Amino acid sequence: MKDSIGILGFGYCVPSHIRTNGDPLFNNIKATANSQGISEKSLFTGMNERRYLKLGERLEDLMVQASQQAIVQAGLEPEQINRLYGYASVSEFITPNALYKVHAGLKLSTQTLVVPINTDFGNFLTSIIQAWEAIAAGHCENALVVCGSHWTKFVDYTKGHSLSIGDGAGAVVIGRSSSFTLLDYEAETLSYEYGAMTMQCRPSIHNGIHSIIVDENNLPIPTYDITPEAGIQSFLTLGMEGPPRIIKSLLERHGLTGDHIALISHQASRKLMDNWSQAIKPKEYFDTLEQFGNMLLASIPVTLAYYFNKITVEYIVLVGLGVGSHQSAVLIKRT
Repeated sequence: MKDSIGILGFGYCVPSHIRTNGDPLFNNIKATANSQGISEKSLFTGMNERRYLKLGERLEDLMVQASQQAIVQAGLEPEQINRLYGYASVSEFITPNALYKVHAGLKLSTQTLVVPINTDFGNFLTSIIQAWEAIAAGHCENALVVCGSHWTKFVDYTKGHSLSIGDGAGAVVIGRSSSFTLLDYEAETLSYEYGAMTMQCRPSIHNGIHSIIVDENNLPIPTYDITPEAGIQSFLTLGMEGPPRIIKSLLERHGLTGDHIALISHQASRKLMDNWSQAIKPKEYFDTLEQFGNMLLASIPVTLAYYFNKITVEYIVLVGLGVGSHQSAVLIKRT
């Protein structure tokens, strides 16, 4: 087992500021239905609180704190981290990604290769797979994976999906380990859905006047959007059906069923998660949606760090999806 590759340490950090369902920010969310009579607002359910960064607070600081927890739990020093994978979204700059700022904050070696993985929202699972393969190839001994999400500033609060958004960061250290061993993964790319969900600088319409959404310095900022037809259809097809399909394929290869696993998933909405739970029937299903909201690329690592010592079954499945569109699942053995 000494040659096995697994997770050595976990960490997470969320802002201290709490926004509840009754926050006035949500008063202008529209319930407009599309041609099939479905409103975006009706799709996003299950949140109670979410955390958010205030003006002047930095996503990188959350990522550094989460990383430090993971490194300490792994019993390593920063200089023993050979690679840094993950992503900060939305980063201060289009490029470089703020993952380089995290490298500086952790005082990692100049020999540590920084690898930003831009696969929103599947950044964490893609990073785990890349780190795993680098270690297996003998090019790396210990890899840090950290993903941070600060989308509370980059959504339109007239759109239904804005109800769910929270900020946070989660991290793991991957290396040679006989505990939380990485066993297998399944991935699927459905690129024909490209453009159904996007983040870009886009016009806003207020009282019939078109304008670009800007920040406090009057600079254009990107905002997320789900198109009323293709985007909602993607939610109801890829979103509902995709994760159960790839999880079942992954489990079948190992002679497992839902009753053998703990599931930690992407956490956009309770509507999605209830559907996945019904389809997979996992023995345990852990999430942080109610207390932290939808942290997008950070939801899975935050939830994993939050609950890792409460998992009782032998196997864990992490499943995520993202715009593009794509989805992936990773199978872990807990010993």
